[in-house]
Amino acid sequence: MKLLGRLEVRDSCGELITIRGDVARRVLAYLLLAAPHVTPNHRLIDAVWEGDEPESAIDQIRKIVSRLRRELPDGTDIIRTEPGGYRILLPPEQIDLVVWREAIQHSSLLIQEGRRREALETLSQGLDLWRGRALADIAGHPFAAEAVALHEERSSALETWCQLGLKELETSTVIARLRREIHQDPAQEKVWGILIRTLTSSGRKLEAIEEYNRMRKLLAGSPHATPPMPPTDPHRNLERPVGSRPVTPPHRKPEPPRPLLPKGSARRRVPLWIQELLRGHEPLPAYVLDGHWNVLHRNQAMERWFPWLRGEGTNLLSWALFSPSARTVLHAWDEHAMVYLGIVRNALREDPNDPFFNSIDADAVKDPMISEILARDDVIDVSSRSGHHFTLSLPQITPEPINVVSHVLQPEGHRGMRVVILTSPQTPSEETSE
Repeated sequence: MKLLGRLEVRDSCGELITIRGDVARRVLAYLLLAAPHVTPNHRLIDAVWEGDEPESAIDQIRKIVSRLRRELPDGTDIIRTEPGGYRILLPPEQIDLVVWREAIQHSSLLIQEGRRREALETLSQGLDLWRGRALADIAGHPFAAEAVALHEERSSALETWCQLGLKELETSTVIARLRREIHQDPAQEKVWGILIRTLTSSGRKLEAIEEYNRMRKLLAGSPHATPPMPPTDPHRNLERPVGSRPVTPPHRKPEPPRPLLPKGSARRRVPLWIQELLRGHEPLPAYVLDGHWNVLHRNQAMERWFPWLRGEGTNLLSWALFSPSARTVLHAWDEHAMVYLGIVRNALREDPNDPFFNSIDADAVKDPMISEILARDDVIDVSSRSGHHFTLSLPQITPEPINVVSHVLQPEGHRGMRVVILTSPQTPSEETSE
């Protein structure tokens, strides 16, 4: 039984067994994820219907389990009925997820004992079990969270493998393995980072830069990737060898939002009816901007989704263009930057002496990633945008990317003030506390 890729079931001769129906595959996958423990009925129901179960859900689960027992080799013996649920019992070596986790634990013990070569071989065998992204063909809650957790396990194990490999193997062998991993699944941000650092530490800096540029192009269009936005200088961290402690890159000294608003003035400028409008838009974010992109007011959802923007006087444009967090949160960040730079350019055409937009423009030229966009002449010249579709990565809210649309309203009688509300067809459940 295989979970480290697409769900696969094979018989003792290695022949593939077809499990018909998405519901049956979800039940089997959840039983295997919990093995050898009991899976309660309510967990299976949630895994299949995600909170929208029919009244006959428990009867349907029984029928599905009965069918799985008929379709699986020795199914009657391996799927056991327990009080309130079911358990799947298989020898550990027959579930690739169990073999993988045993390999991780065993390699950790070997490292503690100083047996690095054996640990390296054990990790290699474990990594060879992967055939792509875990649970690649099973979408939705709770499988998305499980897939993310397994992906993190794999990335961590691969980094350990590289640390051991650089001591026990030729560097070229380590680099070849990393490139094979990326070829198998290009949407692996951490693996790209390991490859780039390994190339740099071995003196192959030009290749490292080429891989970095290739990574950005490939991951910009990936639906699975959390866009890898390095520090402002994309090559600053490449100098540290694998296994050393990350060096926090020197960022620009935090500046007060420009232009600086008098303390306590922002919220007083927002009429009560607009404040109530924002509050009524929960659980989705809504906020109010002035003409220089200072956040005058926000609802609580805005603070949960974007904790980096808490505090009075935060400037949204400065955050979106220059903050490392924005380059992680905003999928295809460079496309956003093109639009924001166009807004700056348009504003300076209207008022060439505006100190705020002149300051943003000057900072943009100094930023290597933004100057690269300027050099390509990819700036999209607009004055504003409304009805804009984009994707966010907010792991504190949900492990899955969130698709949203921004809508801009301009209240009558409040010149320069804009109310922005975000809508989404997939409102995430917010289980994290503030």
